[in-house]
Amino acid sequence: MVPGFNTDFKYRGETYHVQTEDNGVGNPVVVTLLYHKGAILASRRTPYHELAGKPGFEQELMGLMKSQHKDLMRALLAGAYDKNGAAPAIAGSSGEHPSDAAAAVAGTAPPPPLEPKPAIRPLRAPRANDAACQTAAPPTSALTLDEAIRNYLESFAATAAAAN
Repeated sequence: MVPGFNTDFKYRGETYHVQTEDNGVGNPVVVTLLYHKGAILASRRTPYHELAGKPGFEQELMGLMKSQHKDLMRALLAGAYDKNGAAPAIAGSSGEHPSDAAAAVAGTAPPPPLEPKPAIRPLRAPRANDAACQTAAPPTSALTLDEAIRNYLESFAATAAAAN
């Protein structure tokens, strides 16, 4: 198992935390989580079955972990998690690729193009067997996160009141 990374940094006056860890050769997956105020904003999981067991694979794994860690930070800096959707992280950066914009913020050269990576997946939706979800309307992509949370809480309160 390769040691992971933890980075705290500020973006638009707020503190964010990125954590990357290796699950080990028994479960060869690199997991990166982006936190804000204790809540997970995004996660990325990359399996590395093809690396596990190769002599000296730890160096390649370390490179994969660093790349994934930085990619999530770059996505945030490029505005991928801004309240109203993607927005440029830097004034006047329209048309720039997000990694170029993030590199400009960090004062580094933009990274070389990488192979496509798994999409950053959102947090799971409530499971169908959760009591409050059985009466809740199905989520729609038109809802904002605040509206989806409000609907969920209202449904949960209604279910709890009906049970009493």
